[in-house]
Amino acid sequence: MKRFLFPSLFFALLALSACEDKSPSAPASDLTITFKALYDGKPLEKYKLYGYSTYQVDFSRFNAFMANITLLNGTQELTLSDIEWVDFTPDSAPTDTAVDVSIVLKNVPDGNYTGIRLGYGVPPSLNAKQPKDFAPAHPLSRENEFWLGWGSYIFNKIEGRVDLNNNGVFDGGLIYHCGSDAVYREYMFDLPISVKPGAAEIVVEFDLKKLFVLNGAWLDLSNPYNHITSNDVNDVVIATKLMDNFGNATTVKQ
Repeated sequence: MKRFLFPSLFFALLALSACEDKSPSAPASDLTITFKALYDGKPLEKYKLYGYSTYQVDFSRFNAFMANITLLNGTQELTLSDIEWVDFTPDSAPTDTAVDVSIVLKNVPDGNYTGIRLGYGVPPSLNAKQPKDFAPAHPLSRENEFWLGWGSYIFNKIEGRVDLNNNGVFDGGLIYHCGSDAVYREYMFDLPISVKPGAAEIVVEFDLKKLFVLNGAWLDLSNPYNHITSNDVNDVVIATKLMDNFGNATTVKQ
């Protein structure tokens, strides 16, 4: 009798396993996150003169790493991506208007969420590595976005010029390259987010005008010190001011 009992049990368990495999999985959809670069609420344009305090600025470059993109639902968290690269001003762009950058995240569980958290820069665990540590297609494989002297990725690049006298002659370049673990930031945005087929898209807008207004006052560009983030790894004064303000310069919509 025992000789025939084991095969019978085996086939019963096999049948049960097959039934379990056929059970429907939780519904999921693709979620698109589109990043946009603005100035004063309108699409950023390279080399366009913008009003800034009592003078004018223009911009020629804006790119950034975004990290630890996480949907929130109360105390529950769903991390969608550990790192992404967004370049609003690629050399290959057909016009000077900043391009929208969209990423598509696959198989996000359908449902209603209460917010999203975004990381600005490269978190310390990844920032401890170098481009050679990543495959060529990985966002962190970019040699031009790593600062060997700092042992850090360049979290974002904002470049332009300032015309202090409104006379069409630029008085200095603007070079903001933020980096190092000290200035990595994460910001949380509370808003209802619905993930479902055909309606799963989030828009993240960065407004550079808002970025340069710190606690109600413009970053003073009449002071040359404020034109550039320092090459000294121990001087992160300007980088800290900007990274501390990126949350205020960001709007998230669905």
